[in-house]
Amino acid sequence: MDALSREQVDRLAEDISFVKKAIEKNSSILRQIDFRSSLRLVTLISAISIFFFCGLFHLLVKHFGSFSGIPISVKAVSFCAIALVTLILGFLKNSGILKSARSANPGISLAYVIKEYFSSIRLFHHFFPTGLVVLFSCTYVVSTGNPRLAIPFLSIGAGLIYNSLETFLRIDEFLIISYWLIVTGCIVLVFNSISPLLALCLTLGCGMLLLSAIWYLPHKKRVED
Repeated sequence: MDALSREQVDRLAEDISFVKKAIEKNSSILRQIDFRSSLRLVTLISAISIFFFCGLFHLLVKHFGSFSGIPISVKAVSFCAIALVTLILGFLKNSGILKSARSANPGISLAYVIKEYFSSIRLFHHFFPTGLVVLFSCTYVVSTGNPRLAIPFLSIGAGLIYNSLETFLRIDEFLIISYWLIVTGCIVLVFNSISPLLALCLTLGCGMLLLSAIWYLPHKKRVED
């Protein structure tokens, strides 16, 4: 077989480049978003917020004797602060994801990313059953006088959701926090004498802190299959 001419080589390179661009254009935008860089600051702030508010309520309970003994005005201010932090985190998360998405497609909107998210991973079939089981479990334990058991059930449910997210988004670190939440949730469920505030720090707080720490470490870019 004769060697390929320079013209044939150039044409082959152009064909490969065209196919590559076509694949990138038709692949889900979610696969092109750098979730690690977009969410690591939000994840870190979330972890710090959990530790802060758990510590705050621990001090309030210690000062007033019980949660019910905390004045309504103090509870209102605390819960408003939690709501404000949640809104800020939501804004940072959405803006970070949108910024990363626009680096791949400058004309994209947040509404399109959300639509792609819902349509691509078939939210209902992936998350609704898990959410329904967690909701039923939490409602049951609260109604039977065991509200402290709601935290381990929430932790286990969140772990299962992170596991499903990893399956679609191919983010290996989601497996780490997934198993962390599931294992620590089971531990808290077995040793149910653990304080709910401590349990929340151990499960979600430490899980978020671990995830953010991993995301801030340098890593090699993964080659997709």
